[in-house]
Amino acid sequence: MGRKGIKGDIVHWGRDRYGEIAVADCDGVRSLYFGEILQSSIRLDRPDTLIEDYSRAMMTPLIFIDHVHTALLIGLGGGSLLHFLISFLPDCSLHVVELRRQVIDVARDFFVLPVEDPNIEIFHTAGEDFLREGTEKGAHYDLILVDAFDENGPAASMLGENFLASCRAALEEGGVFAINLWRRPKDNFAAICQSLRQTFGDNTLELVIGEAYWNAIVLGCKKDALFLNLPSYRKTAKVLQQKCGIDFPRYLKLLYWQNSR
Repeated sequence: MGRKGIKGDIVHWGRDRYGEIAVADCDGVRSLYFGEILQSSIRLDRPDTLIEDYSRAMMTPLIFIDHVHTALLIGLGGGSLLHFLISFLPDCSLHVVELRRQVIDVARDFFVLPVEDPNIEIFHTAGEDFLREGTEKGAHYDLILVDAFDENGPAASMLGENFLASCRAALEEGGVFAINLWRRPKDNFAAICQSLRQTFGDNTLELVIGEAYWNAIVLGCKKDALFLNLPSYRKTAKVLQQKCGIDFPRYLKLLYWQNSR
């Protein structure tokens, strides 16, 4: 069974108030689609291996953080980022926020999501509500990743100034924030980046993966010196590459080239 825009055999299809959700298998890779837009993929035999270039690029904050004790992931999707974090940071306390109950159910039923793990808490709520309540209680994170999409692209509620300010407030002093965005003409990428710069000031980095991709990652931090000397992280990038097989030196070069002023 196939459907235009979806690669492989559809093994699950559903719909909620936000749109269609499909799961498809192709050559040992299972993918989650919102409508006909690919959201995330995992290898069924190695779910902790990041397949998509954008998902590997989302891990660039690890170059800048000495120790990740706490992490927040907004947008569960097919769980590819979560699987990697579980494997690479086994002692990290992970909070995962997902607005759509069906997405949580699909991740558990089709994407090998751990049912019981003392380090993982999954919250069925809106990201902005979770952050607001968390910051009121003094919750802080070393790493915040925002990968929240719907059928039309990045979730609009994740792009507002109040939400971005809450993300900054929830960061530990040496923590790093990263958000996955799109660069299509209708996505208003430049304006969103301007909002991010208003929130994080000069502590903002853009990472455009390549012209063949819609995705672009934007990083932000609180600590003024953290992004100041990007070449000084070359050794760290190489060490991380050896540990997990992600080409961090390439992403570090792109960050340097694309953000030199």
